[in-house]
Amino acid sequence: MKLRGFLFLLPILGFCQELIVSEIIYRGNSFTKDYIISREIQHPLDVPLDSTVAIADRNRLLNLGIFADVNWRAIPLDNKNVRLEYEILENNKFYGGRFIGGPVPSYEEKTGWSYGGGGMFKNFRGRNEMLGMGLMLGGRTTFGVSYLNPWITGDHVSLKADIAKVMFRHPFLPYDVDLKTIEFNMGRFFGYEKKASLGFEIEAMDFKNDSIKFSYHYFAPMGSFHYDTRDLYANPTKGVLFKQAFVSRFDLNGEIENNFIWFQSYSFYKRLSHIEDAKPWILAWGIKAQINYGTKDQNFLTSMGNSGSVRGWQYPNYTNYNDSEQEYRFGFHNLKTAIELRKVIIPRLPLANLYEFGLTVGAFIDLGVTTKNDFKNLLNLKPISGSGITFQFQAPFVEILRIDYGWGFYNGKQVDRGLHIATQHQI
Repeated sequence: MKLRGFLFLLPILGFCQELIVSEIIYRGNSFTKDYIISREIQHPLDVPLDSTVAIADRNRLLNLGIFADVNWRAIPLDNKNVRLEYEILENNKFYGGRFIGGPVPSYEEKTGWSYGGGGMFKNFRGRNEMLGMGLMLGGRTTFGVSYLNPWITGDHVSLKADIAKVMFRHPFLPYDVDLKTIEFNMGRFFGYEKKASLGFEIEAMDFKNDSIKFSYHYFAPMGSFHYDTRDLYANPTKGVLFKQAFVSRFDLNGEIENNFIWFQSYSFYKRLSHIEDAKPWILAWGIKAQINYGTKDQNFLTSMGNSGSVRGWQYPNYTNYNDSEQEYRFGFHNLKTAIELRKVIIPRLPLANLYEFGLTVGAFIDLGVTTKNDFKNLLNLKPISGSGITFQFQAPFVEILRIDYGWGFYNGKQVDRGLHIATQHQI
């Protein structure tokens, strides 16, 4: 908030119980539709000014992920009336503002050159939609289109749809993977804290090398439920985030038994500094579990030791997979936990009045176990662990830009070290 606005706000906060909000306005948006903003502002008219509601309104607008910054202030009128004003900083530039992308040629020894590119639209059409697309032709032919609208109709009804054809080298199995997929999900918020979604994916997947080919054709129902009280999604200082989700695969050819995976996640955030401190200490802790029912196909193994499980390890490769002494890194069920002590170094601010930026640093400890046997066996296994430092940047187009460096341990010995880059929080 600008100094002038902050000084203007100080005397108002002291008497906010006596000041009546007779008018609410917002300004600063030139591309985003008005209704996108107005539906996030919940402070009522003709009631005493409540700073906690105004702050929550600001946070909801920031959590849309489409504005560089949002501030609020109360402007005195007459007879103890005030105008509640939300000032929005919107990047309405096309390239680098609402769109990022470009050409991406690639070369592989087997297939030769491939040419194409892709990009992502943020706040597409000014309606808080996200649209991503990509196309590659030549040695490999791939494409993908993704669309997300968090509030497409009615009362917080959301839509997410994807269609893609991609090819990639499996990170630790000796196969090239050819994937064709169509995914469709509908969701609905219940208030601002509860969200449920249901959808499906139709998937054709080939695992192949010079001598072997495994083909899968699945219909995959999926669903989730979130309970979320975080104040700010990009850098939470308080609240909880609970997730329950499932993915089920039904073989369309009737040749393979079916499979069901249940995901659970629990995250907690605690501000350790006074509310007035713009650079607070934050304690974040979370625990996640994955339980796999039905057919246990080796081609769908998961791994431990990466940016989303236990940091401080190099991402597993084919050598790790074939090393009997590292069998503890691969399984169908897993359980993992992480704790971070964070310190905000640079509070969120707009750069060049266009781009959001902020920096939080911290220390982390991760623990995790995985098994190919029954889930209950997890509690009898020795965990792998990792500890290190994390740098978390608030930046455009991503939830967070996270850079971690850590050291990995197993059975009381340091085994590995690794650098990780991710665009989502570990917790």
